[in-house]
Amino acid sequence: MESMQMKPPRRPRAPDEPRAAEQHPAPRGLLEQDDSHRHDDWGPVTKARPAWVIAVTVLVVLALAALFATGFIPRVQNNAELNAAAEAARSGPIPVATVQAKPAPSHLEITLPGTLRPWQEVSLFARSTGYLKKWYADISQQVKQGQLMAEIDSPEVDQQLRQAEASVLQNKAAQVKSESDVQIAQLTYNRYQTLKGTSGVTQQDLDQKAADLSAANANLEAAKANVSAAQANVKRLVELQGYQKVTAPFDGVVTGRAYDTGALINADPTSADIKPMYKIAENDVLRVFVNVPQSSALQIQKGMDVNVTARERPGRIFVGKVMGTTNYLDPNNRSLLTEIKVPNQDGALLPGMFVQAKFNVTRDRPPLIIPSPALIVNAQGTQVAIVKDDKIAFQKVELGQDFGNTLEIVGGLDGSEQIISTPGEKIVPGAAVKIVSAEGAQPGEAPKAEKVAEAGK
Repeated sequence: MESMQMKPPRRPRAPDEPRAAEQHPAPRGLLEQDDSHRHDDWGPVTKARPAWVIAVTVLVVLALAALFATGFIPRVQNNAELNAAAEAARSGPIPVATVQAKPAPSHLEITLPGTLRPWQEVSLFARSTGYLKKWYADISQQVKQGQLMAEIDSPEVDQQLRQAEASVLQNKAAQVKSESDVQIAQLTYNRYQTLKGTSGVTQQDLDQKAADLSAANANLEAAKANVSAAQANVKRLVELQGYQKVTAPFDGVVTGRAYDTGALINADPTSADIKPMYKIAENDVLRVFVNVPQSSALQIQKGMDVNVTARERPGRIFVGKVMGTTNYLDPNNRSLLTEIKVPNQDGALLPGMFVQAKFNVTRDRPPLIIPSPALIVNAQGTQVAIVKDDKIAFQKVELGQDFGNTLEIVGGLDGSEQIISTPGEKIVPGAAVKIVSAEGAQPGEAPKAEKVAEAGK
């Protein structure tokens, strides 16, 4: 393992210098070893020559200088050239493509979502307390106006009616007696009146008979009032007894039934937990309620045709008419609630379905249309970059409807501006530009606006 150790460099021995063995005699055991184990490598280390050190230093310095010259200096020159080119590009005109705002078409098709509702819908509650005797109409059954749907057994009402009828007879008898009392009081008063001024009748007697006549007349009027009240009570109970028969108020379909035969029916209109006996809806004609956005609200007119489509009825168009609007914009979503009447004679549409209503509106002053990439939105608002006197200027605009690839501009442009179609980072106010391609204003194609209103956008 000694032969693998690093040996220090040998130092030249002077002619008159003794060997290492002579200076330091080795032990006897070591002197007897083979001469092959004796090396001069363990002698004193000689000093490096000064010329060799200088040469190595010069070579290292030259190598570093060569690396510096071939790497750093060209990089600096390239950066300088790039900066010079960028400065030249900034100082020179920027090539841009421009377009002109196109006038939007006067006719516009707007598609908005809506919900179908029955033309009429009602919940039928009992007006007579009792037990359900029998029902004749069930869910999904078509009924006609006046058709009997159920019967209620109300024995208490029947007894009250009989009692009221007897009370009428009793009050009528009391009225007859009161009429007789009036006649007698009238005859008596007349006799006393003929004896007035004689010694047979005093003035007090005459006044007493006059008072009796007035009391008899008053009793007669009370008897007549009692008869009228008893008759009104009979009429009320007869009508209440008529409510034992539940009939359909209009032609429609039964959409709900809550009770079975024998169930107790409580006629208490003040209770909130009472279920209606039936629910009926008229589906031959349906209503569609649509929230029209503010941008199109003024174009909606009463009586205009509307094409209604449903995803469940592909390829079929139901033509409806605008029945009217609320003439009031909802302040929460700035929309106008519009009602559309849609015929549904064959029952193809069901209340509650989600449909699309397409309005064909005509605008007196259609706005301008620009490509969507031309719009710039920043802290200053919505703007477009225009070319004016070969320089860039920013112009604020007011947006209308968004059609995806194009935008409506309702304010800020007159249509003569050269608008930069795709402004980038170099487009800054005051920068010089060069128009490389320009597109003139052409009448735009009729865009289709598809709006989603959320209860509503």
